[in-house]
Amino acid sequence: MEVNSVLNNYLVTADKTPTAANNGGSIDSSQFMQILMAQLTHQNPLEPMDSAEMTMQFSQLNSLDELRNIRSAMETVSATNQVTYMASLLGKTVKASRADGKVIEGVVDGVIAEASDPQIRIGDETVDLVDVLEIKGE
Repeated sequence: MEVNSVLNNYLVTADKTPTAANNGGSIDSSQFMQILMAQLTHQNPLEPMDSAEMTMQFSQLNSLDELRNIRSAMETVSATNQVTYMASLLGKTVKASRADGKVIEGVVDGVIAEASDPQIRIGDETVDLVDVLEIKGE
C-alpha cells in the first residue's frame, strides 16, 4: 500500500516559503504541526521518517518564525524613522514637485504620517514625501 505524503498538497515558492497549493496562502506553525503529525501518523512503520529530516524541518520552521519577527520589528523601526524624519521637516523650507508637474516651495507646517502615503503640508497644499526635491536649512 502506497502512502502519499501530506506535503504533496503544498508547494515551495522561489523564496523557499511553503504555501498551500490550493489556496495560495502561507502556512503557520500550527498548520505545520498538523501536517507533521499527519505525516508521522500515516508513515510506513518499516520506513519511518528520518530524524535528521524532522530536525531540519523544525529548525526551518523556527528560522521562518524568527525571520517573520525580525521583519515585523524592522517595519516598526522603519515607520518610526519615517515619522521622525517627517517631524524634522516641520518649520523648514522645502521645494517639492506636485503630481501636475508644478514645483512649489514653502515652509512645512504639517505632516500626514500615513504608512502607505506619507505627505507634508506646505500652506494649503499637500505633497507626497517622495516628491520633495530640496530641503533648505533653518
